[in-house]
Amino acid sequence: MEEKTLFLLQFGSMLINIVMILFILFARKYIRERVAQYEKSRWLLVSAMSILVLHYILQMTFELRASGDDVGVAFNILFYAPSTFLFCYAVANLECGRDMLKKFLYVGAFGYFLILILFLVGLSVMDSFHLGAFLYAMDALFGACMVFFIFIPMREIRRTYRRVEASTGSDLHHYVSYIHSGFYLVCLMSVFLPFSIVSIKVLLFFGPVFYIAILRFVVIFITLGFNSSMLRTVDEEPAVEPEKVLLSAERSMEIERRLDSWVGNNGYQERDASLVSLSTCICVSRRDLTDYFEQRLNTTFRVWLSDIRFEAAKQMLLEHPEYSNEAISASCGFSSRSQLYNLFHDRLGMTPKEWVMRKSPST
Repeated sequence: MEEKTLFLLQFGSMLINIVMILFILFARKYIRERVAQYEKSRWLLVSAMSILVLHYILQMTFELRASGDDVGVAFNILFYAPSTFLFCYAVANLECGRDMLKKFLYVGAFGYFLILILFLVGLSVMDSFHLGAFLYAMDALFGACMVFFIFIPMREIRRTYRRVEASTGSDLHHYVSYIHSGFYLVCLMSVFLPFSIVSIKVLLFFGPVFYIAILRFVVIFITLGFNSSMLRTVDEEPAVEPEKVLLSAERSMEIERRLDSWVGNNGYQERDASLVSLSTCICVSRRDLTDYFEQRLNTTFRVWLSDIRFEAAKQMLLEHPEYSNEAISASCGFSSRSQLYNLFHDRLGMTPKEWVMRKSPST
């Protein structure tokens, strides 16, 4: 009975992975603008799931787990290790800088190399797939690698989030969901996977939870792919910035003049507006723009742009109360209606419609 249950779990897991692979691949067809880093993460996820599909096929074909729990665990580690590494690498790929990704790659490859060495040495010494103490060493090393994938990238992810938040005017909802979903998935794999592969009972409980987390991450990952402006901002590899210098009064006035001209030409209506695009448009370096917002306005690009769009939205709501909120948000450069709603709620504690109703008697 237990063997039949295990077979059904393996078969179901294989089908789920195949469906998610097809889901990820087909979604690529509908993305108009592709970002290199995002596409790299896409293929990393496909590779990770393909390894799992191969793993389940081998498990069902040769009944490895039926040969003994220790044999099944050994082969689980051999396949789960590279698969979980690729999952974690796909998550970090959109968040970490190149140096951190290199560390990720080197540690992951070295960790799997040691796992493989332990397996081969155990196979040679024990002369069978029953590896004895070598199996526990493999599982301990596997767990240590997973812990590395949780704690090391977190600093880089926070740093990247702060940079993205300050540099884009787009809605951060999908990006934040991606961060949270990816973090929870990595934690789930890192904390439970080394233990669940040891016991069939734990695996039967953990398996469905694990695949629910993966499915949620895949859906959010695909959704993020349609936000090209956000991905371009995330994808930017910031150069080493020079030490901050105080902007001169003349330079500040020149930047102010160019910003006023950009706003006057309705540049804020561009939904994909970012610090980078603004810098290119008005021919002012990112460093100078950042210093101007910080030193002269005591704010960030994101807050400054939100203020401009917010005032434009209020004016349009009063002048054209017949316009829908979708039309208002699109005309003012908001990436979604929810972004307009959230801004009104955070600043005024009411919806755009409620604000118009309150203003109408006095206008």
